[in-house]
Amino acid sequence: MHLKDHLSLLLLAALWGASFLFLRQAAPVVGPVIVATVRTLGGALVLLPLLMLRQSAPRPLSVLKQQGWTLAGVALTSTLLPFLFLSQAALSLSAGLMSILNASTPLWGAAIGWVWTREPLGRRRLLGLATGFAGVVLLSAERLHGGHASGLAILFVLLATFCYALSVHTIQRKLHGVPSLTITTLTLGITGMALLPACLGGLPATAGAGHDLSLTVWIALGGLAVLCTGFAYDLFNRLIARVGASRAISVTFLIPVFGMLWGTLFLGETVSASMLLGTAVILAGTLLSNQGAVPVSRTARPIHFEEETR
Repeated sequence: MHLKDHLSLLLLAALWGASFLFLRQAAPVVGPVIVATVRTLGGALVLLPLLMLRQSAPRPLSVLKQQGWTLAGVALTSTLLPFLFLSQAALSLSAGLMSILNASTPLWGAAIGWVWTREPLGRRRLLGLATGFAGVVLLSAERLHGGHASGLAILFVLLATFCYALSVHTIQRKLHGVPSLTITTLTLGITGMALLPACLGGLPATAGAGHDLSLTVWIALGGLAVLCTGFAYDLFNRLIARVGASRAISVTFLIPVFGMLWGTLFLGETVSASMLLGTAVILAGTLLSNQGAVPVSRTARPIHFEEETR
């Protein structure tokens, strides 16, 4: 990896870490549905011009016509449910804690691969899964005991990470040969359009509390859509094209660092020793559980995890 790649990795981690800060700032004011709608539609609008400029074949409308139902299912697990779950969790969880729990995504990926695709797990990977999930349980139990979180909110974050991992395996099996930028743009658009009626229905209540819509909330919504979704997903695709998926996915280890950093700087959150220990245990389990994993096929195009067809 060159210096440019390391800087891209840090920028990506900073952006995805900031998503939890923005969720904490926006969701309690406008609600989870509006946050998820703005994020998905905004992200799709950012990516659509890039798709039209870079895409050669197949064309997006052709993919939508041929794989519409599959894309709808992927949209459900890759964006609609996770974004709603995370927005709901942000009503009560700190940005730092959400970013730590989000690091369980690769653990779910390894577990789903074992159950669904019969990907073999050796002793080291099984130990990694056990270690990672033990870290999640211990961290969650500690936060619940201290009264710093609700069990339902923690469950929402874990359900979101499970959905992320499930969507990757679905795309590997169902959408071979479809470029990742096409899948990302279409699934974001499908999700945004599906949420739009509910979003519009909630606008009167939000407008009634217009005095709460501070500049900070507008910045948070824009940051989620433009930076943390549209720009970040494109940056990730470009990074994979240069250094490969295994190196790019190491961003998982950096996101909690930035999630806790932004929460401390902008929200006054406290980073406890137990949070740092829980992070270390989860990331150690993630590292072990992905040792010797079967690499993603270059003919499969999982969302955000493959290079873009130029």
